[in-house]
Amino acid sequence: MVIGLLILTAIPTVTGVAQAISGQKTQKEREKDAKRMKKFHIDVYCEAQSSRTKEIHEKRLVLRDDRVWIGPQEALNPCPEGYVAEAFYIEYPDNERVPVEIGLVTQVRDDPPLLNWIYVDKDTMELKYGNKTASIAHHVGPWDWTEDEEGITFDGKELFTAVEDPRTHKWQIYYDINDDGLIGYVPKGRRKISVSLERTLIPGA
Repeated sequence: MVIGLLILTAIPTVTGVAQAISGQKTQKEREKDAKRMKKFHIDVYCEAQSSRTKEIHEKRLVLRDDRVWIGPQEALNPCPEGYVAEAFYIEYPDNERVPVEIGLVTQVRDDPPLLNWIYVDKDTMELKYGNKTASIAHHVGPWDWTEDEEGITFDGKELFTAVEDPRTHKWQIYYDINDDGLIGYVPKGRRKISVSLERTLIPGA
């Protein structure tokens, strides 16, 4: 199953392959797989409310220049700040990863339609997006959701951090893999805010 560079018209094929793979699973597992493939936007939430967090609270993730940024609230495509993420979960196609990890796929453009993987850069901890070739050497999963199926997790945790770019004052999403404030990955003095990422299902998608 190859999803690296995938045009939107191929989604029915991908769905068919996923259904074939799930044929050996239990009914409960198949139902969960179907739920995972429902497309959603990704919104940012801050637990502590302050003047700082107002800049990013309830804003929506957009994709630009191979990285994942915080865009406008309730943004929809087309969006001037980047392509609004339209994501879903599916198994990452890599036989070297055992057990198979759940990946996070998103559409990245409309014309021509294209899907990429969202992954964590192993060297910088930035959330990025790219095809299989770009992502396979990095942390591609496992992605999942919280018990209420609203929050997004990576490797079973919600350790996402918004980091401000001092040049543009735009906020980028990182994964705080060591839960230490991204020591060694982000220079001291950069503005950082711990955030949660939540799924907003796309009606009819």
